[in-house]
Amino acid sequence: MKPLLALILPALLLAGCRADAGASAAGARIAGAPGGEHAFMLVQILTGPKSGQLGKEETERAFAGHFANMERMANEGQLVVAGPYGDDRHDHALRGLFVLDSGDRAQAESWAGTDPTTQAGVFRLELHELGTDAPLARALEADRAWRAGLKAAGKTPSPGEGLRAWVLLTAEHGDLARQQLAPLCTAAGGVCLLASLDGTRALALLDASDAASARARFAPQLAALGSFTLDDWYASDQLAHLPAWRAE
Repeated sequence: MKPLLALILPALLLAGCRADAGASAAGARIAGAPGGEHAFMLVQILTGPKSGQLGKEETERAFAGHFANMERMANEGQLVVAGPYGDDRHDHALRGLFVLDSGDRAQAESWAGTDPTTQAGVFRLELHELGTDAPLARALEADRAWRAGLKAAGKTPSPGEGLRAWVLLTAEHGDLARQQLAPLCTAAGGVCLLASLDGTRALALLDASDAASARARFAPQLAALGSFTLDDWYASDQLAHLPAWRAE
């Protein structure tokens, strides 16, 4: 397994064990946003100023606290979804991201600031306002049910099981992104999630195994987007069902 994936992988598994997966649907709605989007906070996890500078024991202690803290956040209904970036990303400082179930920046900063690796300087965090009507809670509920089924059968998911590769698209012009990508928000279209980002930008989850595949599959749409970035990302395979669930 790639080191980067191994670093953030436990966060994905913990997010699927959230005690109250339905809580994310109760997030505040963004006034005037298309479709009455729910307000979340996207947290980008980046390489911090002290990355690689801590001793072995201090590093291990920080990461043990990191994953324990994410488990607590998930169980308390703060963490919605998480995933690590892959090797092909527009900024190599990017390590992973998670989405918090709050549209209030002060509250989200308070939650995110409890991360021991951030406190130790291994990571630094950037918060961005995110709005989407995608049923993220249902994806988490499905993932939790799948894992519960394995547990009932006496099985434990192997590392990486239940996860898959995705591509995250970030477009600087949210209006253009919606024009081009909204018609593709179907299972066949390949856009599993389309969200507003910081009010004017857009974030999309593309059904592609890597950035090169995304460029080939969505070439006509990408040509009309203006400025954008594509990043390899890993997350639950349940996200593939978002378009179908959204259409119900």
